[in-house]
Amino acid sequence: MSLIIAKFIGTIFLEIILLLIVQKSLKLKHKITLQTILIVLVLSIPTLLFYTTEYNMFTSLITYILAIMLFRNYFKINLLSSIYICSYGMILIGVVDILIATINSLFLTYEELRTTNYIVILNTVLIGCIAFLISMIPSIKNKINYLHKKIEKTPNYNIITFVVICLFTIIIAFFNITEIFKLNTHYIITILSIFFLFILYYFYISELNNYGRLKDKYEILFDYVQTFENWIDDEQMYRHELKNNLSIIRNMTNNKKVINKIDEMLKFSIIIDEQAIEDLKNIPKGGLKGLLYYKVALAKNKNVKLIIEVSPKVNTLLKKISEKRLRQLCIILGIYLDNALEAAEMSKRKTVTLEVYELNKIINFTISNTYKELVPLKTMKKTGFTTKGGEHGKGLYYANKVLSKTKWLKSEQVFLNDYFIQKIYIK
Repeated sequence: MSLIIAKFIGTIFLEIILLLIVQKSLKLKHKITLQTILIVLVLSIPTLLFYTTEYNMFTSLITYILAIMLFRNYFKINLLSSIYICSYGMILIGVVDILIATINSLFLTYEELRTTNYIVILNTVLIGCIAFLISMIPSIKNKINYLHKKIEKTPNYNIITFVVICLFTIIIAFFNITEIFKLNTHYIITILSIFFLFILYYFYISELNNYGRLKDKYEILFDYVQTFENWIDDEQMYRHELKNNLSIIRNMTNNKKVINKIDEMLKFSIIIDEQAIEDLKNIPKGGLKGLLYYKVALAKNKNVKLIIEVSPKVNTLLKKISEKRLRQLCIILGIYLDNALEAAEMSKRKTVTLEVYELNKIINFTISNTYKELVPLKTMKKTGFTTKGGEHGKGLYYANKVLSKTKWLKSEQVFLNDYFIQKIYIK
């Protein structure tokens, strides 16, 4: 009876830890209430009802299902997010449990580990504290929280499937090592497999975070260029009048401060010349034109000559592209143009050419730029490649990730004479 009480106390402690891990990962603040106490007690019931000295997978699975249902209501999150966050908490506790069990196997038998009251409580407290401390590492907490927010907004079944598979694999592996519980070859292989899976889980979550953050960044950029596009259209109506009025005011005063301020305003103003507007007249509104307006202004600031040629035939075809696909196109085209402008800026001729035309009902975007030095294409395609240092190089990484997931959008690169040519095809 005393063993059951010890195990029950230990289980309550672990369920409190699970609750705290989930709460802190979600970055929520909940005061301890009667509901909190009831949740912890309910999660402890399976252990009390089905406890045996041997490890019981059935108990873990029942607790897992209860946690999903209870946390969903308690934290006001959707079902998929609850599955994700509960799986994460139990995976973390499970991996730490396996680590402690492996260390214990050097000094204790399985019977001593499972039937000695103070060892049961001590190990449970140790497991809970280590798991909680790991969950509080900022980089881990931020990754878990970010994916939770993404799942809340847009359900991602791939993430859910992966974390659930990880959890079930760890539960089964834990059952296997309790059957062995000796540091023989089978035990070591099982332990290494579990930790390899956990490392894979961590890097998978990290990869999803990096991709998600870059996606958010470029989504915001697309929204910005749409606004910029509308601003350019409106600005064309009154910019000449504004400039004329400022010039008149400038000539009416001898105050140097006023004159300098007006000159600063005129210089700072983003000017899209008439030639650029004419060049882009065949690009329909919707974000793409705004993006190209923005790159024209950027090229001017970099003293790079940007030549744009757009065939009238592409206007109708571009209008047929869905908003979702247009966003992806703009993001990839924007990244390639940024890289072209950066490379051209460092070259002697400082020239970038963008051609947009239709060939066999396929829209072609061809970006050509001068460059300072030749870089092998294989090197350019590597993750994180950049000639700019620092935090650069993520744009191409994101573009390649998007392209790998789209069948309607293809790209190719080639060096021709003194130009690097990047082509994008819309099927």
